[in-house]
Amino acid sequence: MRTRLFDFSGFGSINIETVIALVTLIGTAIVWLLDRYVWRRKRLVYRVQVDAQIGVHPRQNRAKEMVDIEVVHQGNAVHDPSIVLLRVDNTGTDIEAKDMQGAVKFTFPGRKIVRMKVVESHPPDIGELLEAGMKPADYVDTDAITVPKLAINRGDHFKFLLVLSGKGKDVTHSGYLAGGANGGVYHEPRPRGPGRRTLIFGATTLVLVGALVAFFLVDVLQPPRNCASGELRVIGSTAVEPTMTELRSAYVAECSNADITLAANGSRSGVSDLSALGAKDGSAASKVIAMSDGPAVDAPGLSGEAVAVVVFAVVVNRAADVTGLTTAQLRDIYNGKVTNWSQVGGRNLPIRMVSRVGPASGSRLVFREKVLGGDQELGITSDDCRRDDDAATTKYHRCEVGTTEELLTRVNEIDGAIGYAELGSARKYPQLTPVTIDGVVPDTSKVADRSYKFWEVEHAYTYKAPAAKSLTAAFLDYLRSTQARPVLDRGDLVPCSDLPAGFCG
Repeated sequence: MRTRLFDFSGFGSINIETVIALVTLIGTAIVWLLDRYVWRRKRLVYRVQVDAQIGVHPRQNRAKEMVDIEVVHQGNAVHDPSIVLLRVDNTGTDIEAKDMQGAVKFTFPGRKIVRMKVVESHPPDIGELLEAGMKPADYVDTDAITVPKLAINRGDHFKFLLVLSGKGKDVTHSGYLAGGANGGVYHEPRPRGPGRRTLIFGATTLVLVGALVAFFLVDVLQPPRNCASGELRVIGSTAVEPTMTELRSAYVAECSNADITLAANGSRSGVSDLSALGAKDGSAASKVIAMSDGPAVDAPGLSGEAVAVVVFAVVVNRAADVTGLTTAQLRDIYNGKVTNWSQVGGRNLPIRMVSRVGPASGSRLVFREKVLGGDQELGITSDDCRRDDDAATTKYHRCEVGTTEELLTRVNEIDGAIGYAELGSARKYPQLTPVTIDGVVPDTSKVADRSYKFWEVEHAYTYKAPAAKSLTAAFLDYLRSTQARPVLDRGDLVPCSDLPAGFCG
């Protein structure tokens, strides 16, 4: 059957299918132009690509045949762990930072965030900006992440990979984008039934996600570049003892002929002991490394090098209900002018200072110089940190302990306690709050710009320069290597190689 032709004067005979196609094309172009230049919709669309519990869930009658799986993060078990992979796309017009007037937030009801990482972004600069703008202190142990205000062009996207704890499920959102009609954040639901693409790439996705979880929660360390045999003893700073223990374990796991022991006894004691040993027995001293929070004083015959910056934090027991202090308030606490948390906005609880035994402690010296402005701490009023020796006359409460671990344990257990310690170790205690100082969060990212003040350069000292092929030289080389970087990161230590030239001295 022949299609009827229409005669448009001046245009000749035009086929009706051609007219329909032309009208459709023009209509589509008009809608696109209106959407982009008139309506100017600003839209962020998100999709939950993975939301699954981690672990094995056997049938009750076959439980004994299965393997019990435990997810551990920073030494603590993650209860009811799950993983979420969240993709966010800009499907509208270009978004400027000023357009994000209402906080774009993703919430995970019934769950707490253990760790988050931006695992994919286009362009890569978005991922770097997100990582820089999202601090762990803002989302760890909370149920939500807030996207920082940033420019996101049309077609850009990024992905969040999160490890969470808790038995909740689903992901909710909120947010408003100003400057365009119908602006906001929208959920793109997963299509019903597996598509061909899902079937093809499903297994690959699971493998990749599993690998990312492993990088999050498992000690993934490359072997040392060179192994050396012999004996080595690491002494000195107790602040970095957990990090040195982990590095030691990683090294000897690959280098089985290396015998490395740790005996942390305080920065100054370690340096002093190494100097004394070198004066008596140079051969024995060559098998010792002394770690020191800050440069050593009066250390003849020792060779030292700056390894990393160790970030310290003032920690407060959560019962005090205090999350931030000024330098002036800290000085008033440690000179006895402020003795109750209610005086600085907290609960009505007496302040109990838990300090390190001096003068061997490098942590105590750093705290005195960087926070107290050189002032000495007050005298001891308690031997066990809980009860004062003479409660009737005591106006303040203060005790001293020998190691970082003891200090953190006391502050974690005693209501109203306050202390100071290396940040990486402090994060492992559930009843501690690393407080802000003058409004600045204790974090490694605040070191390079010097906005956070409570840190010190960690030095490694040896007796003279170690022999080229000795275990001492090989282990020092391992401390500086990229293979050791994951352990340093977990301990909140910033390698000197990552900081501006001359920063570490």
